[in-house]
Amino acid sequence: MKTTIVLLALSASVFLCAQKVQAAEGGIETYLLGSRDSMSGILPPPGTYLNNDFVYFSGTAPSMASGGVVVTDPDVKVFTYKFNFTHVFDAQWGNARLGLNFNLPYVSANGQYSGDLSSGFSGTLNDDGEHAFGDIVLSPLFNWSKGKLHTTLALQFFLPTGHYQTTQINVANRSIDALNAGKNRFAFDPTLSMTWFDPTTGWEYSGSFGVTFSAENDATDYQTAPEAHFEGTVMRHLPNKLALGVTGYAYHQIGDDSGSGADGIKQLLGADSLEASVFGLGPIVTWSTQVGQTPISIKAKYIKEFGAKRRFESDKVWMTVGLVF
Repeated sequence: MKTTIVLLALSASVFLCAQKVQAAEGGIETYLLGSRDSMSGILPPPGTYLNNDFVYFSGTAPSMASGGVVVTDPDVKVFTYKFNFTHVFDAQWGNARLGLNFNLPYVSANGQYSGDLSSGFSGTLNDDGEHAFGDIVLSPLFNWSKGKLHTTLALQFFLPTGHYQTTQINVANRSIDALNAGKNRFAFDPTLSMTWFDPTTGWEYSGSFGVTFSAENDATDYQTAPEAHFEGTVMRHLPNKLALGVTGYAYHQIGDDSGSGADGIKQLLGADSLEASVFGLGPIVTWSTQVGQTPISIKAKYIKEFGAKRRFESDKVWMTVGLVF
């Protein structure tokens, strides 16, 4: 029974990772949509948990603002490896159990564009891409449980430690360096997650809601508006440690981006607003096992985005391997 609890807790710890490659300024949100799914409201027992995320993203959009320029028809492919360290303390603060998550992504990306509106250049531009560490995320965690209902509050601090530079264009070689692993500004994202799980029937219902508040990018004078995100998952856990379900999300900016950088982009695009939104939906499967004395959890999912406005619309393939120590 104890082993079963630890394996389920390991599955829950997989959600404790939230990061992304670019900001809304780059056509992609700060918080990595889809990071929270199965068991998102559960904090595992005291111990140390290591999760390894492998995320492949392929997306297109009518335009993208990055590093102070606006490129058209971006076709971007990004592979991200994320190292996630979570420690759950054997202590409480009032009725809340406590934990801390550390997240470090490594980004490998490339893209192709049909032109640059900022300089008036028209023609294919190839971006050999970015291969660098992204921004570190630190998240204090607070958990409350009552019966089948579990609630976790994550206070996520996005630190501007990743590689960032303004965009460089080589017209003669038809090349551009527009992708960044970092965002060049601080952000804070409080996210509340809840899970209702009945171990007798195996049914699980999980949901998370958060809002990202970003500081201004001083390099481009661009202020990203608050970004609201909701994620929901329904799973059926089987006796053989396999679980099947569906996961999805909704994202919408609260208000419009501002600053001279955002105003310049609106003028170039002839747009009244840069307020972005998108939806995503897809299947998810998890499996828990044990190798020797080490519990292992494996999660795979595919998410198809739709209804995107003023940001990328993408396909995401995601695998997570988690270990307990």
